[in-house]
Amino acid sequence: MADVSAPSANVPDTTAPGRLTMADSVFEKIALAAALSVDGVVRHDGSMAGRLGAFVGGEATAGSDYPRVRVESAGGAAHVVDLTLALAWPSPISATCSRVRQKVGDELDRLTGNRPVRVNVAVEAVVPGAAARFRKNGFVQLPDPDDGPAAGEAVDEGGRP
Repeated sequence: MADVSAPSANVPDTTAPGRLTMADSVFEKIALAAALSVDGVVRHDGSMAGRLGAFVGGEATAGSDYPRVRVESAGGAAHVVDLTLALAWPSPISATCSRVRQKVGDELDRLTGNRPVRVNVAVEAVVPGAAARFRKNGFVQLPDPDDGPAAGEAVDEGGRP
């Protein structure tokens, strides 16, 4: 009689644990999305080229966009996340950074199974609320129709009543 507990030579051993490796860029993308999901955090191009729009090529502005994220791993699950953000004005800076720290840690834990050992947050820009609304998640917020001239109201060449 054959020993049933011994694995067959033709059947692979599925009980042996494997290894899952995730690049730091995976953690960076998750952290970026999590940070942008927090109210008050906005996309912002702080470069002169960003202010001029299409007059200057994108390569010249590398490194000046916010938010920015860098993840350092020290073997396995030990990760340090460094976030550099732009916040909409007015936003409670300390409370917003605390929410970002919590959200990034929670999302990394939920999606990867690894909670970072540290989430460092630096605020590099504060963007006026009206300008920030144009940058949030790539959408443009149109002005409230009630803010414009009333129907039939005369306007000058600049569109002012």
